[in-house]
Amino acid sequence: MQQVKIREKGQITIPAELLQEWGHKNHVFINDSVDATLVNGVLMLIPKQRNANKRSMMSYAGVAKGVWGDTPEEVDANLKEIRNSWTR
Repeated sequence: MQQVKIREKGQITIPAELLQEWGHKNHVFINDSVDATLVNGVLMLIPKQRNANKRSMMSYAGVAKGVWGDTPEEVDANLKEIRNSWTR
């Protein structure tokens, strides 16, 4: 868990690593608005719903690169292993 400081005017800086991970998972970008709420003593920042037309389908190209392997052979081997584990 990373620590942040609360400044005099209530400002905090989200560490770059957390902001990058949060942005990738939730499509949060610099200057986007978020809802802030306090739930059971936990401050939650919730991304506002974005207009679906703002991002093209091509912006998702490559998001799963390397998940199944780095080469076509590795991908085929991983998928074959998974398929072989299924009960028929």
